[in-house]
Amino acid sequence: MGCQFLGTSHKVGLDGARFVISPLPYDATASYGTGARFAPMRIIEASLQLELFDEELEESPFEAGIHTLPIPEMPVEPNKAKEICFDITKGLIEKGKVPVSIGGDHSVTIGIVEAISSSIQDFTLLQLDAHTDMRTEYQGTGFSHACVARQALNHCCVVQAGIRSSSKKEWDFLKAEGRLPVTASFINKDLTGATKQIIEGIKGPKVYITIDVDCLDPSVMPATGTPEPGGLDWFQLTYILREVANRFEIIGFDVVELAPIPGIHFPDYLCARLIYKMIGYIFFKKG
Repeated sequence: MGCQFLGTSHKVGLDGARFVISPLPYDATASYGTGARFAPMRIIEASLQLELFDEELEESPFEAGIHTLPIPEMPVEPNKAKEICFDITKGLIEKGKVPVSIGGDHSVTIGIVEAISSSIQDFTLLQLDAHTDMRTEYQGTGFSHACVARQALNHCCVVQAGIRSSSKKEWDFLKAEGRLPVTASFINKDLTGATKQIIEGIKGPKVYITIDVDCLDPSVMPATGTPEPGGLDWFQLTYILREVANRFEIIGFDVVELAPIPGIHFPDYLCARLIYKMIGYIFFKKG
């Protein structure tokens, strides 16, 4: 199959696209289950099965113009991989595109956020995740998937939601900083109230969203390297995303940490549908 999200019949040139898919096949910092490097191709392949009409929006998001970049060679060394993610994202931001990155493990977001902050000074990172990712270093590097949010604090405000796993050191840091996350438990008890808290935590009009698929419950998303019980379902996640997209300018987003399972296709398809739906939420903004 081809490497164009939605297939070559819906291919749009880079100049004519508003949204640009950036595959980032990297998982050298994975600490439990591996395989996220295979996710970009699996998600793009699954996207060929999508219906182009979105029944929730009553629109066809492909009309926004979607272009897919070639899959790059990714070095093993985390800092060098970060530089590639930075360069790709920086180029897209300078062209006025909305970068849509497909990981790969969550470390790819570090270079993406650095690139955005080099061009846009005031934005919030909304992190949907099972884990706080607030370590200063993990397994010998500060550019690990477990350090994403801590690295991002050097560049922007960070709002976390869906969290249900953290080290005590990370939790104590967040508590001392007044940055406690919106937990999955809160979302499961009061989706509307939790979403309101997420929105209130966002500073400024611009938001970059990183979606670690382990924010979803393993019953919904089993194909991820570090699954945690008690996660979100599809409708909780999409409700939060739509409410945020309706209120803020989404300057880009990524979907990371899918670790495809051979012979099981629904997690790949879920990620493709999530990307397409998010493009729809941004392009057909209501609010």
